[in-house]
Amino acid sequence: MDEYQLEIQSLRRTLARLRADLADPALIDEYEAEVRNLTALYDAARATLAAGRADARLRNALAELGFGDWNLVNVYSYVYDAAMDIEVDDGHELASVINETDYAASLLDDIDA
Repeated sequence: MDEYQLEIQSLRRTLARLRADLADPALIDEYEAEVRNLTALYDAARATLAAGRADARLRNALAELGFGDWNLVNVYSYVYDAAMDIEVDDGHELASVINETDYAASLLDDIDA
């Protein structure tokens, strides 16, 4: 289990405890959103990492953009940075936008720009 999975697991435990303690619904909502966002980022990073195993252009692009070698930590950093630059419209949440974004394609687009 990597550090990202541990963080998500810890947040889920905290969320379960908050629900069991009947905590403030706003606080529960905040933790739920955090779990959704981190899960979406992690899933996107893993999908991008898998795509790069078969495509040297992605690995080269990550390095050219200054994120370093092709590994989960560096790919996650790229995905996180790219996700933070996304404009989220009203009515959409960040996790949904992250889930809909092709970060492998974005990586190639960023290098072409």
